[in-house]
This record gives sequence, structure tokens and C-alpha cells, in this order.
Amino acid sequence: MAREQLGICAEANLHGTYLLLNAFEGHEKVLRYKLARISQLFDRLAGHFSEAMLTGMVAVGSNYWDVLYPDARPAALKTFPEIDANDIGMAPVPIDLLIQIRSDRLDVNIIACQQVLQLLQSHVEVQEQLQGFRYLDGRNLTGFIDAPYNPGTRTRRPVALINTEQQPVFAAGSYLYLQYLCFDQQAWQQLAVVDQEEIMGCYKVSGKPLPAELLLADSHFAVMQKHGEQNTMVLQQNMPFYQLKRQGLIQMSFAASPEALNEQLYQRLGIAEHAVGADLLLAYHHIELSAAFFAPSISFLELSATD
Repeated sequence: MAREQLGICAEANLHGTYLLLNAFEGHEKVLRYKLARISQLFDRLAGHFSEAMLTGMVAVGSNYWDVLYPDARPAALKTFPEIDANDIGMAPVPIDLLIQIRSDRLDVNIIACQQVLQLLQSHVEVQEQLQGFRYLDGRNLTGFIDAPYNPGTRTRRPVALINTEQQPVFAAGSYLYLQYLCFDQQAWQQLAVVDQEEIMGCYKVSGKPLPAELLLADSHFAVMQKHGEQNTMVLQQNMPFYQLKRQGLIQMSFAASPEALNEQLYQRLGIAEHAVGADLLLAYHHIELSAAFFAPSISFLELSATD
């Protein structure tokens, strides 16, 4: 049975570090070998710092997949859609590799980050390092509970991970969209709570959806559902980030199929078949980066390392 990367469906942590890397040309064989060792690196650190609950994940950019793994490609894996709808730009960026590290100790994240970069040095260059954190017990900078529509613990794996019947070679892998959204916190805080709740489509304190008669079809909660159903086919794994001059959300969307990711994206942009408009929350965000990846299973990484 294929072994999934634990960072995909793990419980939320206090700190998240995201390494966006570009690979040097001609280093594919050694990278296949070293990427397979990263899960062992994470396991070793997780055992040494057991209280930190460290998990991690390796994902390969859609643009780089055929270069790194030319013998097999996940079905329908494509670059992030180049869309500019309702004056909302996606800012797609080609990124070769994404390494995600999460734990409840920032120092452990730093140690893991250092060891990953030491392992991959001379084969990659760091394009960006993003740092997220857990805010107010799982809220984002809007003050609302982040992704209350997320699948529950028992349904995360079938939502996020490919099963053997779908794609045997890529079982336990996951399609991933990464987006880096900057948030206009000043404009948001000028809104009354009732107006914020109308935009979000849920109550600020409880996170429960507004009654049907008050729920706008283009509210954030409504558009993030699958045609208004309570269950979605996308797993969100998000973390806020904060700097003095900019703040926002690192948004990670995992799914067992790229169609589920695109459906939710198009719904949010207001260009899906039954959409009535773009997600009202996007009026308070500017998307600085979007990228598409595939996170293969540990089994695939290890098998490919021997080629």
C-alpha cells in the first residue's frame, strides 16, 4: 500500500514554513534521490522533538514534473490556470519544488528547514521562504474561523488523496494549488461585524453558516461549498502570515483530482456555471502568487529514487 506524506492530512500546527525552490538544470537524478530522503529527515526530527508534532511534505511543480519524472505523469496535471476574471488576477508563477514544514515549535521548523536546504544545496536555489502561524485557535486575519467548511478528520484522506482505483501509480498522492494572498486589514476592520458576517456567510464567533434567508450566494462560505452542499471535495490547509507592511493568508488546497481544485477556483472567481458573482471576500485580498503542484506518495518518491 502506498504511504502518503503525513503533512497533507495532519492536524493543524502552530508554525508553518514553506520553501519555494527552483532546481538547477541537469540535477534531476540526484534530486530524485535526495527528495526521497526528505521524509526520513522529517521522521528523524519528529522522533527527536516528539512534542513538536512535526510533519512535512514535498510537492513538485506542474511545470517541472516531466523534467524530474519523465516516465509517468499524474492524470490532468496542468499549470495553474491563467485567469483574470472580475478584475481578480491569479499571478501564476512556475515553481519547481515546494517543501512544507509544520510543527508546534518554530525552532524545530528552523532546524528542519536548515537540514532540508543542506541536503539540497548545490541542486536548487531558494525562490521564496514563506512563514505562517496559527492565529487565535484557527482563525485567519479576518477574525473568522478559517475554512469551517473543511472536510472532517475522517473524510480528509478520501478528499485529498488519490485512491488505488483512480490512479494506481499515484495512489496516496495529492493535487495542490498554492496561493499567497495579501489582505487589506485596514479596510476590513472598518466594516461593522454584521457586514463582515454577510461577506463571510457565517457568524464571526461560532463559525456557523448564516441562515439560508441571510446567506448571500456570493458570500465566502457559499462559494467555497460544492454547489451549496456542506461537504466539499477540497481540503484547505491555510495559515496566516504577518509582516509590518503586508499580511494575509498562505492558502494550500489539496484534492484527489485537479477538476475539484478548478471547480472551487472558478466558483470563487464567479465564472463557474451556476456562479452569481466572485467571492465577496476577494475584494479585500490581492493575490500575489499562485502555483500548481503534485505531492506524490512517499512510496513513489522512494521507488523513483532508484531509477
